[in-house]
Amino acid sequence: MLPLSAIDAIGPAWSHTSRLLWHPRNWRLMLKIGAVAFFAQLGGANFNSHIPNSFGSHDGSVWHPAAIAVMVSVIIFAAIIALLVGLALFYLGSRLQFVLFEIVLRSDTTVAPIWRRYGAATWRWIGLKILFFITCFAICAPFLIPVIVAFLHNMTANAQDGSIHNPLAFAGTILAFVGSIIVIAIFVAVLYSLLHDFGLPSMALESTTMGETIRRIWNMLIAEPLQVLLYLVMRFVLGFVGSLVAGIILVFGILIACIPFGGLAVVDYFALHGAGTGGHILMVLIWVLLGLMFFALFFVAEIIVLGYLYTFIQAYALYFLGGRYPLMGQYLAPFWPQTHLAVPPPPVYQPPPAPPAFEPPTA
Repeated sequence: MLPLSAIDAIGPAWSHTSRLLWHPRNWRLMLKIGAVAFFAQLGGANFNSHIPNSFGSHDGSVWHPAAIAVMVSVIIFAAIIALLVGLALFYLGSRLQFVLFEIVLRSDTTVAPIWRRYGAATWRWIGLKILFFITCFAICAPFLIPVIVAFLHNMTANAQDGSIHNPLAFAGTILAFVGSIIVIAIFVAVLYSLLHDFGLPSMALESTTMGETIRRIWNMLIAEPLQVLLYLVMRFVLGFVGSLVAGIILVFGILIACIPFGGLAVVDYFALHGAGTGGHILMVLIWVLLGLMFFALFFVAEIIVLGYLYTFIQAYALYFLGGRYPLMGQYLAPFWPQTHLAVPPPPVYQPPPAPPAFEPPTA
């Protein structure tokens, strides 16, 4: 397979995704692969909590120590549960990333055998990602900690006694803090995209070590920096535009689904609102059932639509890397024989020159 530029890889990636998901006309297959792609995005979990600055009620009275102990116990228990759920989702997402890679690469839609195949590789991949996040934190901490300290200091200085003394400085502090967070988030997201798109394939196909995986990513950056930069830009653009299109599709889907569900809810109201207490209870139960059915339908539609987008992004990464990684490119070449590439026309046929005329020798 010949190397494709970041622009040329879009066409075969879209064709591959359509052939894999759309052409079979099987919504169960779309839901299955879409669910794999959807939950493969679970690379981790963020835990944000708000701790009040004092344990007291609004009238200034201090809470009873037993109430404080119960609240602290509940918070600790909830934090432990959230941590366990986050770790489980992190493992699930990491392993499903291998499953999605294999599905898109080989067009093999049997999830269970692929899941069993990558048990050991998942732990190496998790270890590499944890090392990556620790390194990113070590790099970003010298820039992030002063920003947070300055933000808290300015917030305290500008907001006293429940009033803001300098609105412009207060707004500038918030904008500077949010801007710094966005820049750091973009930096980490770019590095993670390189790690996932160019590091996971070698771990999946060759079981490379962490060091070898990082070395291959670095060699590719050194060999083709402009193409890699263009790839990252196009990956962001495709993801952003795809998310907008997916959102529009889901909004129109919601509006269409509201017609039958809303109609049934209205019919339920007019049929049972005057039927006494029992009728009211039945009416509410039907509304709850309709609501659950509506949200279940929306969740399935979201998995299918976003799963299609995430599968396309995975295919785009594979077709960009395939020509630069022969072991992976051999699986993609049969699906994209590259007959679309411009082939120079053959040279114009030129007949060979005529042989010289025979002249008899003179005496």
